[in-house]
Amino acid sequence: MITTYVTSLKVAFNPFLATSKVPRLFLTLLPPEAHKTIKITTAQFPRTSTASALLELGFKDGKTMKYTWEIESSSAEDKTTKTKKVGLNDIVEEVNRHARGLARKEELTG
Repeated sequence: MITTYVTSLKVAFNPFLATSKVPRLFLTLLPPEAHKTIKITTAQFPRTSTASALLELGFKDGKTMKYTWEIESSSAEDKTTKTKKVGLNDIVEEVNRHARGLARKEELTG
């Protein structure tokens, strides 16, 4: 994963819920020296919390990517709305795509 152009990272999750898997795994993909260049903010919710997991990335050009994972409920109303599941590979791919675009732009401007 290309983290050269990432400036900030905000992660909030309940480590006991399955919806927190992607944010936790994203943190493990960061290189060891990432804390020197990226402002990393983490928050762990208590076990009883029902707050949704959050992953927010900030880039050098000002763009932010924000992802949330809700706890699924079994009511009939919620089943009518379809949400796309965002996985770890999707997020890494999007970060790399944006980083390559920033690298191209930086290369062209000098």
